[in-house]
Amino acid sequence: MSESIVERNILTIIEPAIQLDPLEILDIESGTENSDNLTQQIKPSKFSQVVPVIRVNSYDVQMDRLNFFSLKNDAFYPTCKIQFADVDGMFTARFYPKDGDLIQINIRSQGDETTFKPIRIDFTVVNCKPVGGGGGQTANEFLVTGRMYVPNLFTENVEYEEEVTSWDALLNISERLQLGYASNVEETADVMTWTNPNDTTETWIQDIVANSYLSDETFFTSYIDPYYYLTMVDVNRLFSQEGAIEASQGFSTNPSDTMGTDEGEGQTDDIPNYLSNMLQLQGGARYISKHQMVNNSGEISKANGYKKYSQYWDLNAKEWVSEFVDPLTNNTPGMIPATKGRIIDGEVEGPRNDQVKYKYLGTQGDNVHPEFQYSTVLNYQNITEINKMGMIIELDTVNPALVRYSRIYCQILEFGSPVKNTLLAPEQDEIEGEQAPTTRTGGDDENNPDSEQGIVNEYLTGFYVIKGVEWLLTKPGPIRMKLTLVRREFTPTT
Repeated sequence: MSESIVERNILTIIEPAIQLDPLEILDIESGTENSDNLTQQIKPSKFSQVVPVIRVNSYDVQMDRLNFFSLKNDAFYPTCKIQFADVDGMFTARFYPKDGDLIQINIRSQGDETTFKPIRIDFTVVNCKPVGGGGGQTANEFLVTGRMYVPNLFTENVEYEEEVTSWDALLNISERLQLGYASNVEETADVMTWTNPNDTTETWIQDIVANSYLSDETFFTSYIDPYYYLTMVDVNRLFSQEGAIEASQGFSTNPSDTMGTDEGEGQTDDIPNYLSNMLQLQGGARYISKHQMVNNSGEISKANGYKKYSQYWDLNAKEWVSEFVDPLTNNTPGMIPATKGRIIDGEVEGPRNDQVKYKYLGTQGDNVHPEFQYSTVLNYQNITEINKMGMIIELDTVNPALVRYSRIYCQILEFGSPVKNTLLAPEQDEIEGEQAPTTRTGGDDENNPDSEQGIVNEYLTGFYVIKGVEWLLTKPGPIRMKLTLVRREFTPTT
């Protein structure tokens, strides 16, 4: 089923109210000159879209000392990793973090900040380790890691949400944590009393989502995004290979406002929201500078089987229940599933129907919703299944329009002559026809393997789901973006 854009989009339900520690960023570009010939007098606030503003326990990490920076949003909450040089020993002597001290990070959004919020996160210091040494008594470099600081997220409590859906339970928990709340569904069909038996709030949230249920055609996950929204997502509706490519804003790698001018924001409106390694896109936020395929299918199939049975004793019906979950796919015409086992002559190979797993879940009474135990396997099996096939890509700049668990169209071109020759070769059934074509697609120049034009790799091209986002910087910068993409269907190879 093809979902509409509105049905796929994650929409804000409530705004976050959490209070972060003050982080002052100079803003002197608005009406004052900030230049002394070719040099800047004071670093402008907008510079943080190229190099992040980083403060570790009140110690400002200078741009020329920052060797590595990573901000990841690929798990339940964002994490960060920073490596910098302590050239003068000041960090060691005065600012070395203690228990409870914070890492403060600001990444200014490109373009209009009313459309795309800046990333402003406080992190708890997880560890701080020296990297190498300078020959003296102090280390010349430190590696600091952190996790997003949300008060009471790891507090153990006994609490409950009485006779509400999982969707409403998460909304109420978000409010107590002063987080925002966002979702691409408006409700779930799983009314019950959700209890927390002295687990952390984080564990309770994930347990609620693990047993959430709307229908057999939905499965859910949740996470806290970099803007402090607890997000509940029906993932299945994102995987359609059909529908139009959405439009959004486009951004250049180094827009003029970076240097403090007010002559533009380096953005263009109403650009098709797709990514490509097409050479003409270089310098923009839609250019794929690196890409590589990922295949974890064998490992996942061995661990989880191709089907998994949910088994439990129903106390109300006084009967044994054993029902399997067959992970969802879209069955798009002209495409093949990449997660269902090997396909031979158009049919799935036999072991796929025999390689099953069983999960005994105990008992189920009238204190939970009717699909409580079944939803455990439904959500887990499908969430795990989408990790089988995908692609990791890198962009040369940050594209704020790309958010986790959104759908993005990727066009992958091949430029190497051997690959182009293969892609341009006629298929066997075409040769046997009355007129054997000499090429498969494109015009004269595109069909010449020696030309500089790329050939579309139809197998890799299509809609993907963004499962993880990483903001990445290696010296000298600027910040770039790394995306983990997943997909369930592909165009058959020839």
